[in-house]
Amino acid sequence: MGENDLRDLVERLTRRVDTQDETIAEQGETIVELRETNQRQASRIEELESRVKRDSRTSSRPPSSDAPGSKKRRRRKPPSDKRQGGQPGHEGKTRKLVDAEEVDDVEDHRPAECGNCGHDELDALGRPPHRHQVWEIPPVLVRVTEYRLHRARCRRCGETVAAALPDGVTKSAFGPRLSALAAALSGVYRVSRREASRLLAEVFGVSMSPGTVSAIEGRISDALSLPHIQALGAVRRSLVANVDETPWSKRGALYWLWSAVTENVVAHRIDKRRNASAMKRLVGSAYKGVLVTDRMGAYDKHPLALRQLCWAHLERDFCALAEGPRGGQVFGRKGVEIAQAVMRVQRHFRDHADREKMQRALREPRRRLRRLLERGTRMKYKRVKGMAKHLLDRFEALWTFADVPGVDPTNNAAERAVRKPVLWRKGCFGSQSERGLRFAERILTTTATLRRRGAGVFDYLAAVADAMVRGQPPPDLVRLPSG
Repeated sequence: MGENDLRDLVERLTRRVDTQDETIAEQGETIVELRETNQRQASRIEELESRVKRDSRTSSRPPSSDAPGSKKRRRRKPPSDKRQGGQPGHEGKTRKLVDAEEVDDVEDHRPAECGNCGHDELDALGRPPHRHQVWEIPPVLVRVTEYRLHRARCRRCGETVAAALPDGVTKSAFGPRLSALAAALSGVYRVSRREASRLLAEVFGVSMSPGTVSAIEGRISDALSLPHIQALGAVRRSLVANVDETPWSKRGALYWLWSAVTENVVAHRIDKRRNASAMKRLVGSAYKGVLVTDRMGAYDKHPLALRQLCWAHLERDFCALAEGPRGGQVFGRKGVEIAQAVMRVQRHFRDHADREKMQRALREPRRRLRRLLERGTRMKYKRVKGMAKHLLDRFEALWTFADVPGVDPTNNAAERAVRKPVLWRKGCFGSQSERGLRFAERILTTTATLRRRGAGVFDYLAAVADAMVRGQPPPDLVRLPSG
């Protein structure tokens, strides 16, 4: 082999080695990229799996949405060996008899013959009889009153005049109590308008179309405008308000139903926005009380010193981390332990009502939580890092309940208040018009406020409808007697 041939061979081998080196380098880069992609996909899969596993313990979903067989909430006490129901020696509960003077009909029945031997000559014992009362609804028919408005001619000027309806008589075909019942069926008891129409026809013999039920809703809604304003005013004057929001819709467009709960009033307001401006339209732009809320950003416009963050939400978020991707499990488990410790202290406070004792008991959970959050800000897992920083920035708002009387550490009151609106929304997909939005917020406010005070809803609606017919202001909603 000549020198030139040898040189060519060396060059070819060199080029081949260079090519192989480039291929190896490219393959190495590809392996690194695939490894990074695999890690990202594994993290994504882990994250999605944790979302699928979420239930009422790890999110704001209601317990009714939990799948059959899902994990139940941990029992706070170990189960006992006792069977369900009343225990031996427990005094049973029976319906109390009404007083004799309140009974509508009385029937006396005496034995006709001996049940043992069949003899028919029996001597009265002179003892009081056993009283058995049966409650029944008689056939209900609506009372129809016809007002005949006669006409007459004036002998002096020849003018024809007609009689007017008496004061307190509606121009509608339906009186105040019947109108109140129609509105209550659809707005309070959540019967569809068509089913309300059928019930009125089958039970009361009243022919009322679904459209008429809707028209009555509109009139009752107008009459409830002032009571609704009063309820909002009571919220804006309150010292403490629990606030929450839930989606609503108007012909498929997204709206938000905001709820505020105070000691004596529950106010609902439907708004197109879910932001700080909408929150202020509910509680007022100058609200000076304490807001108990979740950690949604809209509430950050309220002064931090006048806020209480919901510990129930916080425990669920910690639980979601504890049962989610590995990067947040330890942080989540420790957070759950702290949250449960805080709630135990609060439950004990309800028994002993010693606020200084509660504050002393909260010092250790408070220190533990701060240390946990500070460590969380240095962790790589983004969810933990973001949550830790978010809570540290609002740390003082976690403990307002320890210092301010009337403040609860959870927002359960507001969450309970939105359950009925949620069921309404799921049953009818929200409202179809602006009038429907106003009816929903006003009837929901009226119902929740009256029931919070133990007052009847139907009688109040009937009084509102009667006042509307007479041209008088509606009965006061906010100052109704409690009980």
